[in-house]
Amino acid sequence: MTSDNLSQWLIDFVANYPNKYNQIAIWREPIMACASADNRFQRLKEITVPDHALPQDLLPDAKTVVVWFIPFKGHIQMDNTGGKRPSLSWGRAYPSTNDMINRIGNAMKIMFNDTGGKAALTPATHNFDKERLVSLWSHKHLGHLIGLGRFGTNCQFITPAGCSGRMGSMVTDLDLGNHPLVTADELCLIKAGKKCGKCIKACPIDALSEDGMDRAACYARLRENYHLLMEPDGLPANTDVCAKCQVGMPCSFKSPLGID
Repeated sequence: MTSDNLSQWLIDFVANYPNKYNQIAIWREPIMACASADNRFQRLKEITVPDHALPQDLLPDAKTVVVWFIPFKGHIQMDNTGGKRPSLSWGRAYPSTNDMINRIGNAMKIMFNDTGGKAALTPATHNFDKERLVSLWSHKHLGHLIGLGRFGTNCQFITPAGCSGRMGSMVTDLDLGNHPLVTADELCLIKAGKKCGKCIKACPIDALSEDGMDRAACYARLRENYHLLMEPDGLPANTDVCAKCQVGMPCSFKSPLGID
């Protein structure tokens, strides 16, 4: 097993997924990065929360961390532009993509087992402390440390394929080496000292600024959106969506800056 083999397997899995599981094709080609499960991940406890899990907490003999990003197609993003509330198509994309990410992780585990390795993963979403509103296994922070992308002013994760999509991750005891996609310090225009601020203006409750995000206000809005729109549509209780800061942005479909 090599990182290139795994990346191609992921691309094929996502491409074949709609037909195999009778789903609408809403995803573009996924991207993936991996890195050795070394001391860099000790920083997780500094840049997130002190009780954030480490790769070895999931798998004691972890050697590699793998993180992937699955970007949405344009029509899903365009449906969610404009207005103050998320579109139903965006809301429906959330649990269906989480289901796919969980299937990807489980299929990867089987594949690693078949090659003599082991793997461990967590669910695609809601691995977080609901009081502090922080993830205890943050796909975004893992992705930052291994070079899949960088954080934007919107607190979303900007990758070479943009920021509008979903992420997953896993650890394995197989040594796949270090294969970053991004080496640049910043991919966000504002963080790179350039003009933008579109995500700040797009937030319907003014929860974003150049200094960060009001997590409590954002989460309250997500829950409000669920009860007003997603619950009546029969979507799962963890369908916490808005994403007005993810769509129609210079970073929605690609990085607006060079990745190295």
